[in-house]
Amino acid sequence: MAQRRSHQKSRHGCLECKRRRVKCDESRPVCANCARRQTECEYDSSGPLRWMSDEQSRSPRPLSDRQQAPPSPDFSLLSQLQSTNSANNGDNPLLPLNICDLELMLQWVNATHALLSRNQKTEDIWRTYVPEEGLSHPFLMHGILALSAVHIARTRAPRAVGDNQQNGRDYIQVAVSHQNQALALFREQLGDINSTNGKAMFAFASITVLYAFGFPRTSEPGSTAVGDLVQAFVLVRGVQQVLSQAMSTVFEDRIWAPIREVTEYDPAIPGEAQAAIDQLHKANEACTRQDPILHDSILYQEAIDHLADLTAAINAGLGFTFACRWAIKLQPAFVDRIRDRRPLALAILAHWCSLLIRLQDIWFGAEWGTRVAQEIWYVLDDSWRPLIHGCMEEIFGEQYLMIER
Repeated sequence: MAQRRSHQKSRHGCLECKRRRVKCDESRPVCANCARRQTECEYDSSGPLRWMSDEQSRSPRPLSDRQQAPPSPDFSLLSQLQSTNSANNGDNPLLPLNICDLELMLQWVNATHALLSRNQKTEDIWRTYVPEEGLSHPFLMHGILALSAVHIARTRAPRAVGDNQQNGRDYIQVAVSHQNQALALFREQLGDINSTNGKAMFAFASITVLYAFGFPRTSEPGSTAVGDLVQAFVLVRGVQQVLSQAMSTVFEDRIWAPIREVTEYDPAIPGEAQAAIDQLHKANEACTRQDPILHDSILYQEAIDHLADLTAAINAGLGFTFACRWAIKLQPAFVDRIRDRRPLALAILAHWCSLLIRLQDIWFGAEWGTRVAQEIWYVLDDSWRPLIHGCMEEIFGEQYLMIER
């Protein structure tokens, strides 16, 4: 009679091998039998682990077994990691991800915030701390997403044909929806700007200016480029009132304080630009001599001086926020002169448009500059056009020179 071959018993095998009454090699997390059969492999947690027992170590299962039947990931632990409230009260599922809003926030962090930044310190504020403020103030968050949507709509190249989700999304409509919600919530707090909402009000007011300038304009009956720009100027001046009220809360916060710091720059401007400013001053003096009673020479002089200051700032590499400062400094009476199409006011505005063209940090400068300057050129007669020859050449280049010839 043949002698029975002795073997070690498997005392700590998996539950599946015990159920099937087969020898288990006790490999963890999946034994060879379960790996080969692709079944779930569980061990009795009450028993000691194999490497803690006194049994002799067994050789690992062959590599071929692992290659033929790789174990599937075991996520059983995750189902156990639930809070007490979840276990007692049942599941409380979150709303589905809003991919569009996440995309807009990514756009803000990566690019759009830079439109409002002047330097590294202010960039950190607009990129990080403004969105954080938006978490507590929904009107600001909606404003951030609205401007980001406009930025994408105006600058992003069309996606691939197969990208139906991106091609089918109307970012301008998304922007309008967010801005409408933002304005409704913003107006509710206009009467009470305080230390709690001051920074959010300041940030939203600033964002609104860029939104107004960046939003695409469509030709509507009765609308004009100069008229559209006047409306934008009126908005800028209204926003300045909100900024003034909220500024104290910004100044009090150490993190936000760099926003109040004005970048220093050389006030001197190149000879050619200075010659253009001198021409505008001479035209103002001539108008004063012709009509000393009705022509407000001081009003025009202030606008020209501010234009010279803006020219120096643009030459120093400063951005759109300084271009808005010119509109803020304008007297309401001068804005009325632009609205009434007064020749000297339009000539000064044409020079502002030529400065707008130089700004590399905004995508809408060229559009505003060309639309408004072209309209001004058609409004002015031959006696006034020499005042804007230089800025028209800068805006239109050879195209304008061909017309002049």
